[in-house]
Amino acid sequence: MDGMFGWNIMAALVALLYLAVIVWVVSQIVRSAELNELERWVWAIAVICFPILGSIVWFIAGPHPFGIRLTRDPR
Repeated sequence: MDGMFGWNIMAALVALLYLAVIVWVVSQIVRSAELNELERWVWAIAVICFPILGSIVWFIAGPHPFGIRLTRDPR
């Protein structure tokens, strides 16, 4: 019983860390001045629907991976 309790705590901590990372990435997306409204929505939906891949791309490539913009607004 004790060994199972330890694994449950570990799983809960990993899940909490996972959710914290997703919330942090979405908050960074919302606060980003480099993105327009449409790009914020696309990024937020991408991170929520594909949390691991979306978060990794956001961390590595930033708000405009490969210089891709969704609008012609040069901001």
